[in-house]
Amino acid sequence: MKQILSQSFTHDSAPTFFRQQSERPTILTKQLNQKECDANELYSLIVNNHMIKDIGIIKIFKEEDRESIFKNHIVNYVIQIRTDYFDYTIPKRYSEFEKLYDQIPISQREMPKFPSKKVIQTNSRKTIAKRQEMLEKFLQYLLQHLDHTLYVFLDFLKIKQQFQKGGFDQNVKMHQFSKDENALCDLLDIGPKKIQPNNQAEQMIFHYLQKLNETINERCKIFQKMEKYYFGKIQQISPLLLKVLLIGDDERELQGIMQILSIQTNDMQSHISCINGFQFFRKILEYDYNPNAEQAIKLLSEISIKQFRTMKIQSHICGQQKLCKQDSLMILHKYIQQNQLKNQMITYLLVDDEAIREYDCYVQTYLNKMNEEVKQLKDSNENLQEFLPTKSNSIEYAILEQDPTLDQLVEISQMNLNWKYVQECERHIMYHLQGQFVKTIHPIDCSIDKAIKIFTDFKQQWFHGMIQKDILEQINENKSIIVEYYVWEDKSTFKKMAFVSDQEIIKIDDSTYQITIVPNTKQLPNHYKLKCDQKGQKMSLILMKQIQLNHTEVIIYQNIMDLTFRTALTPVILKEIPWFNNTITKLKALI
Repeated sequence: MKQILSQSFTHDSAPTFFRQQSERPTILTKQLNQKECDANELYSLIVNNHMIKDIGIIKIFKEEDRESIFKNHIVNYVIQIRTDYFDYTIPKRYSEFEKLYDQIPISQREMPKFPSKKVIQTNSRKTIAKRQEMLEKFLQYLLQHLDHTLYVFLDFLKIKQQFQKGGFDQNVKMHQFSKDENALCDLLDIGPKKIQPNNQAEQMIFHYLQKLNETINERCKIFQKMEKYYFGKIQQISPLLLKVLLIGDDERELQGIMQILSIQTNDMQSHISCINGFQFFRKILEYDYNPNAEQAIKLLSEISIKQFRTMKIQSHICGQQKLCKQDSLMILHKYIQQNQLKNQMITYLLVDDEAIREYDCYVQTYLNKMNEEVKQLKDSNENLQEFLPTKSNSIEYAILEQDPTLDQLVEISQMNLNWKYVQECERHIMYHLQGQFVKTIHPIDCSIDKAIKIFTDFKQQWFHGMIQKDILEQINENKSIIVEYYVWEDKSTFKKMAFVSDQEIIKIDDSTYQITIVPNTKQLPNHYKLKCDQKGQKMSLILMKQIQLNHTEVIIYQNIMDLTFRTALTPVILKEIPWFNNTITKLKALI
């Protein structure tokens, strides 16, 4: 023994030996601190994004107790936790609940009454049932008051381990449901009486979903009918009913189009219905088809990953019949972009390695295309220099040099200027003046009263892009202060701007009306400040004259006062974005 000690423990080796021993607890402490830091980051995301949606005790079970002399069995209470990504269950004993109760940093007076500890008859049915009820109220109270001081509660639920099992990690960005005026409620928490259609377009959702669920062989025709029916009507559907269209209604036992598209068979009829279904799905997210596309895209992003996976989109990307491939990739890309999903989450979402490679290829192609379009936009802006005023057109130059006022716009409407033709669709014509003023002429087959409604109250239903319009102040029957929130697509990017304006309807005579929209200095409401890029200014003069009983001519003069807004209209003036035809089609649908 002495010989061994003399070889391993010498005076020279003593400092090293003791230094290594003293370092071990430090390394272990660092590892524990890192694990605790990682858990806290995940817990912070869970709390900030309200990821836990529901909690309850769904059942109990007993197991033999070999340690206690007072009872034969131990009771386990099975807790079910529902989240946006997954649902799971975990068993807990009364003693574990009791330990959590003692650790919670909340006054016990404020919490629901906790079941008292009993020495005898702890396994009686009455005691167990009472405990289950009280423990469930305790859990639900903690969930309602979950904040950054209650990480011990998340430890109790072992939610970190569930994330690791599901392929998630703490760097994943969680879904966050919208908190503005368009906030959505989880359909699972809403009874069938609350999901009720408010108009014919919403009623038809349940009609078409019923048909899609019942007649599998005719889904192709049904999707075609839906596309035809909802053209120009999607904006009439509330966010809640649009969500029903996508993911279905459990209370009515109806599958949504996402679940319907997940059904895969090899027959040709199923393949064709798949193509039509994805085409309809894609158009819901496009401004040319749906003026409220921004709202639809936001709603798509709020669908949980668990729900999105039910579509089995990887089978559409890698299947033998790939005509629906582009549409499915576009929908997938919008979903991933809106949620800023990390690579690990994309892997979890797509499952299939081939689908991941196809998506990566699509993204690269998309980026190359976007870079090319940016270059084209730059060239377009250079071409716009041709429209700027020069010394040769001195009258126009003098007009453009004036400060923008309503009088200036009225003066322009009365002068015979050199308006440049842009495009025409079914006698509706667009002109521009120096790239700053836009003039459109609209022959409308309706009364002048209806024309006023279409170009004021109903404008958001036909104008290109997405418009949300609110009345901030009603001065009188014909004058009000309004705010308009515009979203338009400029190449592959989106511009967002809000305008506060005075809108006034002036009766010139029985057959002539004038509508003016001029900037107002009133502050922008807070919920508009949060979602728009900036506050803008524009000025419009709308002249309406009733030519015959049911025929009205509308001429709109608009002064684009903002450089940003003007730049967005440049591709239109150069006819690079073919939206004018679609706008007129929607306009005619309202007549």
